[in-house]
Amino acid sequence: MTRFHRVSLVAIVLLGTLGFAAGAGAQDAGAAVVRPSTERPKALVPLYASFGVLQVMDMRSTWTALDSGSVEANPLLKGVAGNQLGLVAVKGAGAAAVIAVSERLYKKNRTAAVLLMVASNSAMACVVEHNYRAAR
Repeated sequence: MTRFHRVSLVAIVLLGTLGFAAGAGAQDAGAAVVRPSTERPKALVPLYASFGVLQVMDMRSTWTALDSGSVEANPLLKGVAGNQLGLVAVKGAGAAAVIAVSERLYKKNRTAAVLLMVASNSAMACVVEHNYRAAR
């Protein structure tokens, strides 16, 4: 993947996620609605979904890269990268932890929770792009 494709992938994921969230939260412009501060931001659920999809893409791209002769660069995952069940368990636990942190965070700072998930999605999109490039 070229840099253009990587930027396009990140832009599509983020714009699609935020566009879906904006449509889900659309209201009558004349209605004044006061939301409690503990209400989950509309963007979080689509960001969680895209994060899960990116985790699956990361696992698939990791296995593709390993099959083409690449080696796992992350020292924490070197022991489980070749074991599909182990990698699924580790990636699932990691994704659950990030989502759990975001769930706790939005109750204190809604913007920070959304930014955490946007950053997490962006980082995972870059990892996936790198893995597919390594598989060539």
